[in-house]
Amino acid sequence: MQPQPIEYTQPVQYTQPVQYTQPGQYPQPNQYAQPATQYIQPQQQQPAQFVQPGQPMIQMPAQQIVYVTQEKSSNKALPWIGVVLILVSLFMPYLSFMGEHVSGFDLIAEIGDSDFSSDGESPDDDSDLPPEFVFFGIALLMIGLGPIFFIISTIISSLVLMSGKSPKIMGIFHLSYGVIFLVFAAIGTIDFGSESFSAYDITGIGFYLGAFASVLFLFK
Repeated sequence: MQPQPIEYTQPVQYTQPVQYTQPGQYPQPNQYAQPATQYIQPQQQQPAQFVQPGQPMIQMPAQQIVYVTQEKSSNKALPWIGVVLILVSLFMPYLSFMGEHVSGFDLIAEIGDSDFSSDGESPDDDSDLPPEFVFFGIALLMIGLGPIFFIISTIISSLVLMSGKSPKIMGIFHLSYGVIFLVFAAIGTIDFGSESFSAYDITGIGFYLGAFASVLFLFK
């Protein structure tokens, strides 16, 4: 640190003039006043504060905007409507022939009362039957077993819906049952001369409603 220079604020002043009374006499030291030297200490300035390169600067946090997206809840109304329609279809005709109608519950009761025990006799060889007769028989069997399959599908779909999930997989199986029936019934068309007969002619509206109401299971 370099030494500060001395600053003189007032010149040297003599309070009394030197009086020479006689020749050859010199003034005495007490006849003049010594100048008062005043020193002014320089003011020390506060050093400037600098931010060191490695020192982090304090910054105000920026305002953050948070966007909240609300997920739309899946609409379970359509699958539940499908469940109701399948149950309603069981009260409607599944078979209609010669003015007689058999509902889905009636078919379930007929199957329950049937005796499937075998008496030991082997059936006749049906290898010579035309393919349309075979497919016609399969289509009739699908109509008879339709109410049971539809009830099982409805129960499983209802449990899935109550758990908060989508019964889409069950809807695909249910809908496939109806599509397979349409294919087999079309192949199993039997010709009687100029007329034809198929499973379509005896299938009631209840079966179609119960089979294809499962389309609503595919909606979320």
